[in-house]
Amino acid sequence: MKNGYELSCESISINYFSGDEYVERLGGDHCHDRFEITYHLSASARYIVEGGEYRATPGSLILIPPMAYHRVELDRTEYAEGYTVHFTRSSLPEAVATMLDSLSDRDESRGSFYYPELASDSFVSLFDRFDMAERLGEKERLAYTQALLSEIVILLSATEGERAVVPEDELGARVARYLNANFKKNISLDRLARRFFVSKYHLCRAFKSYSGISVHAYVNQKRIIYAKGLIESGVTALGAAEKVGYGDYSAFYRAYVKIVGKSPTAE
Repeated sequence: MKNGYELSCESISINYFSGDEYVERLGGDHCHDRFEITYHLSASARYIVEGGEYRATPGSLILIPPMAYHRVELDRTEYAEGYTVHFTRSSLPEAVATMLDSLSDRDESRGSFYYPELASDSFVSLFDRFDMAERLGEKERLAYTQALLSEIVILLSATEGERAVVPEDELGARVARYLNANFKKNISLDRLARRFFVSKYHLCRAFKSYSGISVHAYVNQKRIIYAKGLIESGVTALGAAEKVGYGDYSAFYRAYVKIVGKSPTAE
């Protein structure tokens, strides 16, 4: 097994990393416009997904849907290695995509699914075989990675998972649900505070405790990642900025470059 590799083909990307590089790759608060599967081969980890918490042990798998804000805290006293796979629904045959819909059919503020102890030889071999795709031609590589990913989703569909449990009456959770439904609108802290009948200070403190980030950073990430998908579907950068609630294009441009790493016109 290599120390690490990255493989991308159309709407699927696979990464295998170990050691410090794996720790760095998983770190940081973020969300993205694709599904993510992370499969831990070793080390324990704490996942925070939209405020829901998961304790991942070696052999565990996390499925995170698009637009779900998350961060990972790996146990740095243990050697860490694992896989991450990013993909779109369109990467899968329709029958398998329907299974994925069932796996991710949930209130976004509740977090992702958690599959404990998926360490059977047959399951591990699926991830190991992604490495073989590097040696294939372009058409064969795409077909092969789609087949492996489809098999993984099918096995997950047949596996019992868990959902994050977040107290429904927790202020931070209620604010997150509201933001998830309204992030494209013009939302001010004053308006949020009035809606939830608390001071801005109390609201910001409760949300930061729940999510690990500020209201502003949370909304910005959601807007930019959503705008990225719009631009990739053919919407102009200006049109995308307007659709996600930016009245000032220069502010949208700066936020986009900061979060995505390139200008919206470079898509």
